[in-house]
Amino acid sequence: MVHGHQGDLINDKLWRITRFFSRYFWKYLQLIGFRDPTSPAKNLKKRVTVEKNIIEWVNDKHQMLIAGHTHRPSFPGDGQPLYFNDGSCVSPRHITGMEIQNGEIMLVKWSVKPKEDGALYIIKEIMAGPKKLKDIFES
Repeated sequence: MVHGHQGDLINDKLWRITRFFSRYFWKYLQLIGFRDPTSPAKNLKKRVTVEKNIIEWVNDKHQMLIAGHTHRPSFPGDGQPLYFNDGSCVSPRHITGMEIQNGEIMLVKWSVKPKEDGALYIIKEIMAGPKKLKDIFES
């Protein structure tokens, strides 16, 4: 499992510098309007690069990987690299996540929906899967 910002030079190889910068300077730069240049969420080129690097790692290592925070959910189909991504987990209208339950993995979305009388309730939708982990590890 990885956070999702990993897989690029700044966050993967230069993490000590990035951590120092984030701890001591980043909040002040945000206050004056700087946007995060390392975020795959706001930069499509960065997102594609990070996902490409992660998928390349999955293929090279023949290893399943669960990530998040790239703001693009991913659930592999048959014959695809075992790269799972919950997207961003929290958005204004829903929460997405990877659930592992009873030996199966699935991509789910929890959201608030109105009933006929206007009352709100939470609904769980399965976006992809479930897929048996046993089958994944045997392939």
